[in-house]
Amino acid sequence: MAIQHYKDSNISFSEDLKYNNIDKWNKILNHKFIIEIVEDILPIVKFIFYMKQDRIFLESFCNLVAAASRVAVDKETKRWFQSLMDTTTRYEMPMQNEILLQFEGNLELIGVSTEKTTRDYVSYLERVSNSQDLAIILSTIAPCPWTYYEFSESLIKKEIKTKAFKQWIQFYSSKEITKTSRPNEGTLKQIGQECR
Repeated sequence: MAIQHYKDSNISFSEDLKYNNIDKWNKILNHKFIIEIVEDILPIVKFIFYMKQDRIFLESFCNLVAAASRVAVDKETKRWFQSLMDTTTRYEMPMQNEILLQFEGNLELIGVSTEKTTRDYVSYLERVSNSQDLAIILSTIAPCPWTYYEFSESLIKKEIKTKAFKQWIQFYSSKEITKTSRPNEGTLKQIGQECR
């Protein structure tokens, strides 16, 4: 498939990328998991299962972000990766722990088994971490905080009563996440030009 670039000069490179992948993007934002949270009908056991697997994912995600920071050459890009790492370790993981503690107790004590999908994803992140290719690393990292921010921005306006869902959504639409939800536009543009 050929990439179509939008003629509107007001559209950023990242928005251009998004619109060229809009079907996949919308599939993520309209996933059954998200819809059931919006409708406040997702069984809490499924939410907790997801949170446990995401916790495992985040550990590998942090390793990938650390690798990206080592590969990045300009200060602004390094700063974004370091900020993303800080947000993930200082805010996101503790938020997950707080929610999980309400339902499961201390995860270190009970242990969490890694499911196949999570194992496959973690394995992919490990391979990307070893690539030393900033474009590949960035294309793996960027969609995660960006999509979480976008769906939480739309969900924050909904009347969701389940406390754990509400806490989760509020976190992903918070200012901590907002500042790291998208990579630096200049970095994306530069990488995009190098890849053409």
